[in-house]
Amino acid sequence: MVSQSVKELLYDAVYYDESFLAHAIYFAVQKGFVHLEDPESKIPYEQLDYTAILKMRDENQLKMCGVKFYIIPMASKKFALYLAERDDEARAEHRRIYGEVARNVLDMSDKMDTSTYCEETKKWQSFRELKREVVEFPYYAGEIWGRGARL
Repeated sequence: MVSQSVKELLYDAVYYDESFLAHAIYFAVQKGFVHLEDPESKIPYEQLDYTAILKMRDENQLKMCGVKFYIIPMASKKFALYLAERDDEARAEHRRIYGEVARNVLDMSDKMDTSTYCEETKKWQSFRELKREVVEFPYYAGEIWGRGARL
């Protein structure tokens, strides 16, 4: 198995929106623990200051995409799906589309890699892949419904 370089791992972390990993790699490079050309196996994860890395991530020092995946429960076991930077944007988009106030807005960003089948396009796609295609946020991603509607 061929090892990635630190630079390739950083690229992948940014591409796949793995903010904590990207900031940890960035921290390791900034502090001189590793260089971008080093193999990823050289990253000394046990020596990193995770409090500082969390602070960097929370401040979004790498200016990574802040788009999250939100679900708004509606009547009859139906759920509206949104991609937005903040829950209030998803709430406003819901009001614009459905004309009703969203009582709950659930951050389901940990389900961003869930794939769904689109009848219109006849293909499976994850919400993370969809996010890469969207030009403007907030974005209405559709509905799911049913007793066992889960992501």
